[in-house]
Amino acid sequence: MKKGKLIVGALLAATLLAVGAGCSSKKSGVSSDAKKTLYFIPIVDTGAYWNPMKKGAEDAAKELGYTLVTKTSPSAEPSKKEKHIGFIKEATAKNVAGIAIAPIEKKAFVKPIKEAMAKDIPVITFDADLENKDDRTAYVGTDNVSAGKELGKKAAEEMKEKGITKGSIAIVCVDVAQPTMIDREKGLKEGFEEVYGADAKNFKFLATIQDNDQPSESKKQLEGYISANKDLVTVFSLGSEGPDVGVMGAIESQGKAGQILHYGFDYTDTWLKGVDDGRITAIVDQDAYQIGYQVIEDLVKASKGEKLDKTIPIDVKYVKAADLKAYGVEKSKIKTSETD
Repeated sequence: MKKGKLIVGALLAATLLAVGAGCSSKKSGVSSDAKKTLYFIPIVDTGAYWNPMKKGAEDAAKELGYTLVTKTSPSAEPSKKEKHIGFIKEATAKNVAGIAIAPIEKKAFVKPIKEAMAKDIPVITFDADLENKDDRTAYVGTDNVSAGKELGKKAAEEMKEKGITKGSIAIVCVDVAQPTMIDREKGLKEGFEEVYGADAKNFKFLATIQDNDQPSESKKQLEGYISANKDLVTVFSLGSEGPDVGVMGAIESQGKAGQILHYGFDYTDTWLKGVDDGRITAIVDQDAYQIGYQVIEDLVKASKGEKLDKTIPIDVKYVKAADLKAYGVEKSKIKTSETD
């Protein structure tokens, strides 16, 4: 009888210890699954730029033994900013190992990111950055001001070679409030003015067109600009399929192919349709796959306590229209192993 009581007592004590241990684990809010989970929050995850980036992130997570949770929303989502802030809060509540976020705005994302960091969750921005470097763990991607400046300088040099000394210039983007677009526009104007010097005052930059990634909208607005500004000489597309397709469509419909210069951001097969008739002049391209891979690789390092540089740049490449086809062939070779 005593032996039976001892066994029951031992079992009860073991049960209480197990319950206590369970409560302790729950209180800490950290599960083993969460600590092997990373959140990847791009602006979108489709298209010639974002899809390879997602692939790079997936490859890195798989190689490093982490679960990758990708969260995003359609380009035309009316509550896009709020949704993406919600994704950060969701990841923070789950105490994940790390968060990679492409912020849609510079200021609105600061608070949720800092809340995550306060819980020792590293947050790395990519594609676009915040104003203050201390508001995130690190930034991986293109220096968009520098990339814009490169495009502005190259365009200005080619315009000077063609003897263009004055005229109107249009800029087309997805969203004028997006950090990426703000930085690229700033850079290209700086680069343009650096090359033209005092003569830059002979050019007029028209109000930037925003199309919310809808080609029909950028096409319509640019057609209006071409009709109203007979001296329009150059158009800059700041990235994404909407502006790319819309601008080439407007140049074609207005009979200006080969007459209006068109410079773009990021490689897409769409550009190939405008090579032969001169609807695209040149582009600056980012290594989207490498951005995706690098951000996850660095997020894992940060989650293990490794100190990172505040800015981890990924180089861009300037590609002229004549070289786009060959360049596209190389880009289409999907990377399945760790990049150099």
